[in-house]
Amino acid sequence: MSSLSQSRPATDPLMPLLAGAVALPFLCAPSFSPTTTFLNQWLSFAGLALVLLVWRLSWQAVRHDVVMSRATRGARWNALQVLIALLLLLAVGQGWTDAPLGQRLIPIATLLLAAVLAWIAGRSARTWAGSGEADGAGDLWWHGLLVGLLVAGLLSVLVSLVQVFAPDLADGRWVAATTTPGRAIGNMRQPNQLSTLLLWACAAAVWLSHRHGWRWPVTALLLTLLVGAEVLNASRTGMVGVALLAIWGVVDRRLSRGVRLAMVAGIAVYLLGWWAMEQWAQLQGQMYYGDDQLRKTLHGDASSSRGKIWANTLALIAQHPWTGVGAGTFNFAWSMTPFPDRPVAFFDHTHNIVLELAVDLGLPFLLLVLALAALFVWRLRGALTQADALRAQSARCAAFLLVLVLVHSLLEYPLWYVYFLLPTALIAGWLAGLAPQAEPRSTSRDVPAAATLPVRMARLLLLAVSATALLGAIEAARQYHDVAVVFDPGLVPGGRPGPLAERIAQGQRSVLFGHHADYARVTMAPQPEQVFEDFERPLFHLLDTRLMVAYARALHGRGDEARAQHVAARLREFRNPAAAAFFAPCEDRTAGDPTAFPCGPDPALTARDLRP
Repeated sequence: MSSLSQSRPATDPLMPLLAGAVALPFLCAPSFSPTTTFLNQWLSFAGLALVLLVWRLSWQAVRHDVVMSRATRGARWNALQVLIALLLLLAVGQGWTDAPLGQRLIPIATLLLAAVLAWIAGRSARTWAGSGEADGAGDLWWHGLLVGLLVAGLLSVLVSLVQVFAPDLADGRWVAATTTPGRAIGNMRQPNQLSTLLLWACAAAVWLSHRHGWRWPVTALLLTLLVGAEVLNASRTGMVGVALLAIWGVVDRRLSRGVRLAMVAGIAVYLLGWWAMEQWAQLQGQMYYGDDQLRKTLHGDASSSRGKIWANTLALIAQHPWTGVGAGTFNFAWSMTPFPDRPVAFFDHTHNIVLELAVDLGLPFLLLVLALAALFVWRLRGALTQADALRAQSARCAAFLLVLVLVHSLLEYPLWYVYFLLPTALIAGWLAGLAPQAEPRSTSRDVPAAATLPVRMARLLLLAVSATALLGAIEAARQYHDVAVVFDPGLVPGGRPGPLAERIAQGQRSVLFGHHADYARVTMAPQPEQVFEDFERPLFHLLDTRLMVAYARALHGRGDEARAQHVAARLREFRNPAAAAFFAPCEDRTAGDPTAFPCGPDPALTARDLRP
């Protein structure tokens, strides 16, 4: 066993900052309309940009430059380079669409920051694994990440307890109010996201116990708390995750026996907790939400409408196999395409990352992404079985974290949230850096590594990227505030909001979030055809009943009867009660022309015909 695997980690002054940047976005309870998770996502982007900037200016970055220079001279394509290529390809794909530019900037910026974080984590992993230092210094990015995940998970246990057993205390300041009585949803307000966080925290507890030599009862207690919160959450994704945790405990013989038993016992803890919640629910005179989930799985729609949206998505892929419908335009294309059997909810994602890439960007793009992903996995094949126990265990923990978020991504879209995407990039980058590397070719000149031109350029580039990302986050917060005051006048400084029309006009000037203000304007306009130019941005964000009614009326008011009738026909497919007033004339067959708007026949149009 190497000296590194026998050492204890050094205390790094940046670690609390990194851990806080990872944990805080998962724990932030306050929210501001129109996007409930804006503050959580903003904290993740701004926090990790700040950590990157501070790290870039610290002494650790100098040593990183030395190792980076030595490692990159003459190096062949490795797992880290494949990962960066994949992230950059996805960023390019976000620009390959007809969606408004402002709605593409945030995904592109986030993917570029993810690429930088993955690169830094990978190079730091090589520094750490190859240092052989007695103090084990250099694992800042990995160690700080897992400390942050464990802290976020344990505090989310407290949040879950309040949401289930003391919901009156969930005032939205420290604990978000649950939308489903008796079910924990965390401060992200999404049960499956809470589930993945809790399982990430379980993996962090396993690794940190191995790294620090914690006694196994401590690890068992942490896992019991986290798995118990999974019961309060009652997520079916979480059930799969608990089983995967037990499988890891069975197959990984490098972990201590006590920790492995605690991981396998997670299944028993889950089942016992389920029984206890059923007893508690009976005492309260109500049904445990988990039983409803189980009944739905066994006797109802096990996919919760996902099966229908996947079927609709496959039909869209068949219609647009080569270039897709465009990144960020799935909701518009799906809503405006005839699907008599569509689910009645308004879906803005396919709830499956593979289908999402295929329908957005086409099958050739998907195949390229899958090829790069397969190459990435192939390059990692030696990372999990190497001789150094600590390095191998770090790789296995990272692989487990990635498997969890991948399983979640096949059922929902966690990577579309910044607070999952950026930590995932750090995890993947770290794992790539631990993969065995080919020795770089020797160079004819022995130039000091830290003084090479590529390193100096990389140093300046990282400084520019981190500073730009932080300034961009500040500007995004300002623009979001301009839009948020449209929906909450109390956010206006001084408590003296101007007229609604002025607030809407100010919000419309936002490049990043102006579509929310556009939505307010077009859905409130008595004659929406008079503000027709304001439909484009909200139509490519999320179509709902109010927006579809306004768009149909606007087209009708402009004399565009075919398109107006097509929108009305699509709205009828959603069978939404909120559209009853709009279709009321169609119910009275004795009044007017039964073929007139909005009751007429459905014209043969496509989604592309419906673009404003």
